[in-house]
This record gives sequence, C-alpha cells and structure tokens, in this order.
Amino acid sequence: MTKLFRTTLALWAAALLLALGGCAAGPRMIDSDVQTFVTGPAPVSPALYRFERLPSQNNAAAQDQIEALAGVALAKVGLTPAPLVSGAVSGTAAAAPSARYAVQVGWQISAIDSPYQHAPPGVWWGHRADRRWGGGFGLLLEPSWRRHAVHLLLRDSASGQLVYESDASFDGPWVDSANLLPAILDAALQGYPNPPAGPRKVVIELPGAQAED
Repeated sequence: MTKLFRTTLALWAAALLLALGGCAAGPRMIDSDVQTFVTGPAPVSPALYRFERLPSQNNAAAQDQIEALAGVALAKVGLTPAPLVSGAVSGTAAAAPSARYAVQVGWQISAIDSPYQHAPPGVWWGHRADRRWGGGFGLLLEPSWRRHAVHLLLRDSASGQLVYESDASFDGPWVDSANLLPAILDAALQGYPNPPAGPRKVVIELPGAQAED
C-alpha cells in the first residue's frame, strides 16, 4: 500500500465520520425564498380571518393540518380566527361572517435534484446541504433533496379583493415537513402587513432533525 493511497484512505475515513456527524440532530438555518405582493387596500393588523378552501381542498385531512400550522403563523402577525357560527363548517363563506379576511393556504412538497449530485467523487470541505460548514465524501453521501413550498392569499371578505399574496419555498435534504412548514409559513408572513418588496431570503433557525441518508 503506497503512502499516497494510505493518506487518501485516511482522508476519506475522516470525511466519512464528518459527514455522518452532519446527519445527526443539530440547529438548522431554514433560508426560504420569499416573494410577497400587496394589492388594493393595505392589509391591517390586528384583524379577524376565516379560512377559505378551493373545491379540491375540501374534506382533506392534509388541508386541516396545513391550516392549523398557518393559524399559528397568522397569530404571530396579529391575525385571529373569527368565531364560527353554530353548525357552520370551517372553510365555507358562512362559517365566520365577522372575519375581515378570507385566507387560502396551499402547499406542495416535491422531489428535486440535489445541487451537489454532479460533484466529482472524493473528499470535500465547504458548505454542506444544511448551509453549515462541514465535510463530505463526494456523491456517495449526498442525500436526495425536496422542495417545500407554501402559497398564502388574503382577500377582503366583503369585496373579495386580493390584499396580500405570498410565496415561500425551501430546498434541502430534510424530510421532517412538520418542522419545516411552520418556518416556511413564518417566512411567507415576514414583515406583514408591510413586507419588503421583491424576492428575498428569510432565514429562520430550527432545532435539528435527521436528514435522509
């Protein structure tokens, strides 16, 4: 075994340990790509809202879950769910007539190519997939990636006019959607009711979770 081969093998082993350590729990910086549009009368806070669903979103357990997560994010910017009328069904126009806004929330999780999948095999040192510094071992340890995206609309309940629209998405190797989506929803509402204009990055720190290996 040549000295060069032994040295290369040692470097690969060290990189393997570093990479496996990178899969363990630790803080993550969720840097969402966000773009928000404010139209018509400026949105206000505090205000009451009700959720409004498209026909394809009715009777879907997943929609209940995303609306529950969105409700937490909306509360952080001063938006409160209006009380339901007795016997009314959430998501219908008659559910909360006192609501100033009708809120629609959509979401999508899709598989995407890793930006590192075409890297040459071997040892590297730099930014890992979780935006922290660390090591890796070429293609063999690169996890698959996913895009988590949310879409928020606020309409004036009386006129139906759109007043606030926001898209936020995050690309990364993580599969713990229940942890990621709240951060992405917070990013979509960052700056409400007067968000910055144009595309921007919104970074939110989360406790860590296992990446897909």
